[in-house]
Parts: sequence; C-alpha cells; structure tokens
Amino acid sequence: LIKAFDLYVMSPKIAIAVSGGLDSMVLMNLANASKKINSKNIHIIVIDHNLRKGSKEEALFVKEEANKLGLKSVILTWQGKKPTSKIQETARKERYSLLFDYCKENYISDLFIGHHLDDQIENFIFRMFRGSGIVGLTSFSNFSKRDNINLIRPLIEISKSDLLVFAKKQKIKWVEDPSNLNLNFDRIKIRNTLQNFYDSGFDKKLFLKSINKLKSINDDIDFVAESYISKYIEVHENIFVSIGEEFFIKTPNEIQMRIVKNCIRLFAPNNLYSPKDIKIINLLKWMKKNSNIKAKTLGGTLFRKKNNEILLYKEVKNLNNIKPIDISKSEFKCWDNRFLIKANRNFNGKVSYLGPEGVKVLKSKNIDISKAKKNAPIAAVYSSPAIWDKKRLISAPIFDYCINNKVNIEIKKIGYMI
Repeated sequence: LIKAFDLYVMSPKIAIAVSGGLDSMVLMNLANASKKINSKNIHIIVIDHNLRKGSKEEALFVKEEANKLGLKSVILTWQGKKPTSKIQETARKERYSLLFDYCKENYISDLFIGHHLDDQIENFIFRMFRGSGIVGLTSFSNFSKRDNINLIRPLIEISKSDLLVFAKKQKIKWVEDPSNLNLNFDRIKIRNTLQNFYDSGFDKKLFLKSINKLKSINDDIDFVAESYISKYIEVHENIFVSIGEEFFIKTPNEIQMRIVKNCIRLFAPNNLYSPKDIKIINLLKWMKKNSNIKAKTLGGTLFRKKNNEILLYKEVKNLNNIKPIDISKSEFKCWDNRFLIKANRNFNGKVSYLGPEGVKVLKSKNIDISKAKKNAPIAAVYSSPAIWDKKRLISAPIFDYCINNKVNIEIKKIGYMI
C-alpha cells in the first residue's frame, strides 16, 4: 500500500483530508510511512460538519492521532445554517470548499482523498440511477483537477477489505460514522445492496475492469473533442468564449454537450457539479434555432446570440462571489480559477475583478477597450482581473494598464476546455 501511495507523491508539500474513518486513517498512516515526503510538509485537514452529536469529538480524535505521528493538523468547522434536505450533497460541497480554501491559503497544490474501490463502485451505481452520462459514471479517478487543486485518490483501486487488513495489522485506530447506517440516504441503500452482491461472490476487480474501459472511452472522446474545439471554439483571454454556427452543424451531439459543459466550468469553476443534461440539451436547442430570446443563463454563465456566434461569459451578478486574493512576488497565485497572477515586487493591493468602476478608469486614461479586445462584451470585460488598493485601480493586466511603470504584473490563463 505504501508503494501505491508513493506513486502519487509529486509535490514537496501535500494535504490529506481525514475524517477519522478507516480509509482516511489508513491514508494518513501511509503518508507518514512514506519516504518520498517529509512529514513536516504533510497537512492533515479535518472537517467538522457540525451536523450531529459527536462530530467534534471525532475531529479531536483525528487531531490526537495525527499528533502521535508528528503530523500537523487543523480542524475546519462548517459554520452557518445547516440544510434540512440534500444533506449529504450540500455537506460534500461545503467540505470541498473548506478543503480548497485551506490548500490555496497554504500554497498546497495536491490534496489527497481516501476514496477506495468500494466507493468508486458505489459512485458508479449511484450516478447510474441518477441518469449520468459517461463523464459522471467515470468521475472517480485517481487523479483529477478541480478549482486548480490536484485531487489525488491513491487508494481508488484498492478494496475496503484490503484496507481493513492493513489497518488491523498496523494497529491503526478509526471511528465509524453513524450516518453510514442511515437508510434515509440513497448512497447507504446502494452500499448495503452492493455488500449482498460481494457476499455472494461478485468480484469487485471485474467491476473495476468495466469502469476502466469506460474511462478509456471517455479519454478518447476528450481527445476527439479537442479537434472540434480548435476548429470552432475561440477562448478570448479567459473572459469570454465565442462559438461559430458551424459548430452546431458539424460537431456530434455528445461532443457539443461536453464542450458546453466545459465552457460553463470555465466561468463557474466553483460548482462541484455540471448542470443536468436536460438543461444542456434545451440550451443547445435554443442556440440552434431562430428565437426572439437573445440571451440565456445556465450554471453562472451567460449565453448571448450575436450575429452568427454565441458568446459566453460570466454572469455579472456573480462577480461579487469572486474572492479577492493578495498578490505575491514569490509565486503565482490563482484567482477565480481562470488566471495565475504574480507581481515583480511587493505592494499594497488585492486581485479582484475590473468591474464597471475599473472600466471607467481605463476609459478616462483613453484606453480603447473595444479596440484592445475586439468584440468583447462589456459585461465580459467586467470579469477580467484587476489589482486594486482599496478603491484605487493599480493595474488591469489584460489591458496592459498599470499606474506604476516599475510594477510588472505577470499573468497566465488556466485552460479548462478539456
């Protein structure tokens, strides 16, 4: 198991999400035993959802076990109003939000998760009953990128029974989550039903072979989609996307859906899940037909018909949801999951969106925005990165504007199309 873990240690500093359950406790101990990373650079993150009695004690248990191993740990508590419906789904979204924020604040790019083979099979069945396509069915992978953080699941092809044998042999302690016995949750019903199949002799490894074949097909579709993106899709400075009308004539339907979903992910990367397929299908129907309706929104993205193109950009009403970040001169920092930004020197200021006030400043400096970024909708320009010192615009790097010639802002665009 240590070899399985070591395969995925690619950075000098990592974070591990540990709930106190069997899988994450095994993962924490594997990290501690690894020779590929210094234990001082392992961050143990414990999320207390504060949804039930005992959650605080479980978080403290993990912290104590981490301390015994000499690992630094932190407990992050989900604050605010708790849901009365879709509890697991909402908790999962909040959990990842807390995990990603911690990683960004501590300059950690690799987040390790303890999902195992049983989880992968369970997720496949769960999503199948939800009507997911091939992307959803194969969503549990050993390596993926979300919110500019590498999500790594080194145990994804190892069964829970193997982890149990290892934990008992190594005398690893863990806690049982009582919600795993709650049959009000669909996932628990599926888990119990699957256990009956396993007890009857069904082979998890054969199920895994089928999932991996589907993953291979999914990768092939992505490869094909890239050629259609290069022909018919233009990404303009990561502030808007234009789709030509030929795209709808010459691109297969499955590829159309996949590309539109990825466009939405560009402008609303914090959403854990893509909009439902039926909503994408209806949106594509609107794109293809003549209609008096010139604009629609979906998943935080605005779709506008203009001449023979469809223009896509971030909804203006969502700009206030973008978290400002401090700018650094030592390393690139991610802003809005669309840009990596770094300065050549320290100065007061935060990276936020340009907005209407920033556009006013640029116009007062005789910067022709429409000439600089041809055909860019003004609402899309609002979403471009800018450095502000309180209400004073310091720089708008996409428009080569900076009030101080000694300050150089370096910017890189993050690609999300595939």
